[in-house]
Amino acid sequence: MLLSGCQVGYYGQAIKGHFSLVHQRQPVARVVADPATPAPVRRQLLLAGDVLEFAGRELALPAEDVYRTYVPLDRDAVVWNVQAAPRFSLTPKTWCYPLVGCLSYRGYFREEAARAEADRLARAGWDTDVGGAIAYSTLGWFEDPLTTPMIDRSGPSLVELVLHELVHRRLYIRDDTRFNESLATMVAREGTLRYLAHHDLKVDLAWWRQRDRARDAFLALVGEARDDLARLYAGDLDEATMAAAKAARIEALRRDVRARAEKVPGLDAYAGFFQGDLNNARLNGVHDYYGLVGTFQKILLSCGGQWPCFWERVEALARDRG
Repeated sequence: MLLSGCQVGYYGQAIKGHFSLVHQRQPVARVVADPATPAPVRRQLLLAGDVLEFAGRELALPAEDVYRTYVPLDRDAVVWNVQAAPRFSLTPKTWCYPLVGCLSYRGYFREEAARAEADRLARAGWDTDVGGAIAYSTLGWFEDPLTTPMIDRSGPSLVELVLHELVHRRLYIRDDTRFNESLATMVAREGTLRYLAHHDLKVDLAWWRQRDRARDAFLALVGEARDDLARLYAGDLDEATMAAAKAARIEALRRDVRARAEKVPGLDAYAGFFQGDLNNARLNGVHDYYGLVGTFQKILLSCGGQWPCFWERVEALARDRG
């Protein structure tokens, strides 16, 4: 009763969107057994089930009562997330919610609603970005379903995605998007490598290594640009001069990526990221998912790659941050 009309509208679309998925879901076992199910769909659903067993057994992730149902969707994303940041700051705008705390994004089940919110913020002077998400987690509150956008991908990518979302069910701390997403990114990446080592998915290892090199190059270039922009924003330039310097650094980032792509195979897969309005909000999205990956990798290494030790130390770190 204390929520504003805007908040009521937002939560209304979220509740309606989630329960629309719930209403459409079908047991995976039934879909797999149906002769009319296309073979690629059946194969991916069976793979997801095997990954769930692996995740619970080998990675100590909560894989019960999740992804045991399937929702066919005729769109490329499940939700669309809005991100925002001030024009001259890399501190993200946050939105606060009951139970989960404050997040640096706001999700919508309709793309047009997300873009309307982004447009509203842009008119108020914010840098904004809208991105489609192929999955979301209810953190164990509900039995999340598999969807078409989730399974419509390569086998290794599906493994990584399922593991990523399961991490959120294992450990999630309020008000720290970077901690939560970087943790899920690192565990999913390491877990996928371990899964592939013991399962025959006909993985092109050369392609996999190329993908890793391209991602590392992408992250390095974006990280360097963010560092330069942070120093720029900390200065005392007037607004017009700072705006011109910001635009110049972002254009330099685009040039650097094009030049580096000639030497790093696979880097052109990130070309879409650099198109359109490349701004603080979009750069922040990368940092949220990768900013603390190195920290979590060091913890796993210090544990000798053992997950019980890793989770004990990460949970202690989460308590300290909380």
